Amino acid sequence: MLKPIVVLLAGFLIATDLLAATPNPYPNELKGLKFYARYLSPLRPLQSNQMEVEQVLGSKQGKELKDWKVVPLYSCKEDFLTCSHGPGNDPLDTIEITPKHRVSLRHVKFPKAFTVSYGSVSEINVACVTYTDAFGLQYWVVSGDFTSHKSGDLLMIEYGPAVQLNIQSADNRGSVWFVANLSLCRLFAHLPTPRNRC
Repeated sequence: MLKPIVVLLAGFLIATDLLAATPNPYPNELKGLKFYARYLSPLRPLQSNQMEVEQVLGSKQGKELKDWKVVPLYSCKEDFLTCSHGPGNDPLDTIEITPKHRVSLRHVKFPKAFTVSYGSVSEINVACVTYTDAFGLQYWVVSGDFTSHKSGDLLMIEYGPAVQLNIQSADNRGSVWFVANLSLCRLFAHLPTPRNRC
């Protein structure tokens, strides 16, 4: 009876070591909003495909959690809707997590690892401040009061591919500001602008 327990314990310790040895590709997740290890691991944007997404999330189209909706977006040459709903095995581009209820980040101070951008979501006519790190983690926070959202509300979290930004702003202080627009086709237009001075 002792031998099976020893084998089970050894297996548990090996599995624990493997999990500890696999680094989280999103080390800057905010406290209370850490989804990667629990729901998304081992998915990696631009490395994982639809079949792997289905293994992890249970569906190529995503997963419904109690208070959150998880939606994978895929990278392909076809139209966005064909890409996400087609029969292919396209590479994973981004995972969006949206709250089902209001989540306020009004008093959250983002770490220095995040750059600040301005964006909008044209489908719902909401302006946002986006916080992005070099690992591809992005928080979209509503920047004003709208019919459906209040200032400081979390609109969505995006787990995307790592991004390297080697651009310096016009004031040479290393601050990079972008204007982003999120359209139905998931196209982003980043335009560098100098830091606003009040």
